[in-house]
Amino acid sequence: MSSSRTSNHPGLRFGVEIELLVKSKHQNHTTFNSVASEICGHLNKAKVSSHIGNLVEKTGAAETYQDWTIIQDCTLPSKPTENTFGVELVSPIFYFQQKHIWINEVKKIWKVLESEFEVHPTDECSTHIHLSPSNGPWSLNEAKGVAKAAIFFERCIDALMPGHRRINPYCMSNRWNPEYSQLPTPLIFNDILQAESNLDLGDRMCMCSKDSIHAQNTLHEEDFVHPHFRWNFTSLTERTRTIEFRQPPASKDARGTMTWILFAASFAQWASERANTALDPTRTAGVGDLYKYVMAGSQMNGVSDDTLSGLLEDLFRGAKPLPVPRHDLKTTTEQELELEAQRKRMPLQRYKEVFAQL
Repeated sequence: MSSSRTSNHPGLRFGVEIELLVKSKHQNHTTFNSVASEICGHLNKAKVSSHIGNLVEKTGAAETYQDWTIIQDCTLPSKPTENTFGVELVSPIFYFQQKHIWINEVKKIWKVLESEFEVHPTDECSTHIHLSPSNGPWSLNEAKGVAKAAIFFERCIDALMPGHRRINPYCMSNRWNPEYSQLPTPLIFNDILQAESNLDLGDRMCMCSKDSIHAQNTLHEEDFVHPHFRWNFTSLTERTRTIEFRQPPASKDARGTMTWILFAASFAQWASERANTALDPTRTAGVGDLYKYVMAGSQMNGVSDDTLSGLLEDLFRGAKPLPVPRHDLKTTTEQELELEAQRKRMPLQRYKEVFAQL
């Protein structure tokens, strides 16, 4: 998402990736291409331009993102014998402040999905949002602001998520990565300040442990840079020049997709402009603080519609602060976790979601 840059900052642009398991209500598809063709057919009838793509296309230049792309997602549990397939719907580039355009498109997408397919938003599915300034790539100072806010508010954002998205290896903790796990927040802020480029910042924010499942899969014997973090800063130096928010769960409907777009854009808008001066790393972040700054970011983005503001209010409603994680799931044994869960009289999975990190 790169273009020429001016000195002002008129909002953000974004792309959204919606991962789902789908099954046609009308045909017994046995291949991904078959079900993807039906999806495209219905979308095109609804006047939503789309085509079947691939991972090479997904990671190509953002300028090619002119319509919705239907991609096979091999990380999702497809069941061809049950005519069910993991799909990823990758949006074109939208300008956040042109809300009448992207909201209409998201609603059309979901109208087609809900009317023509059985949609299964399982725990393996997620919603990703790529963000960049409307008039050019992130400056290093802006990206540092988002990085600081991501670290400072990580546990507060965790409180907005279903438990399984706090301990998912595809959206690991930036705060507890090998670079930062032993540092207090003030020293992490100092380290972020030392980044000399967006590439350097991405390396600091997205350092993956040699003990992670990704290291096992790639045979890394030392810590290494990897994109599968809550906030992926490695994409800053890819052709898309974005910051990617990977933590949101699967969208269940248009409202869910819109909520996470609104949250990500509002958070990043505020953080890129204000976090460098507004955040005190010696303080403990509160959910109320996060709410205040996200709402401020939404106003900076021109959100005045009560319905959209209501999406954010609903997201925060009932959110409770979480304790500081006690366990690293990469190095703590299942037996140790079971003993601690028993002491707390909690189911093991619930204990992990509250007291562990990955």
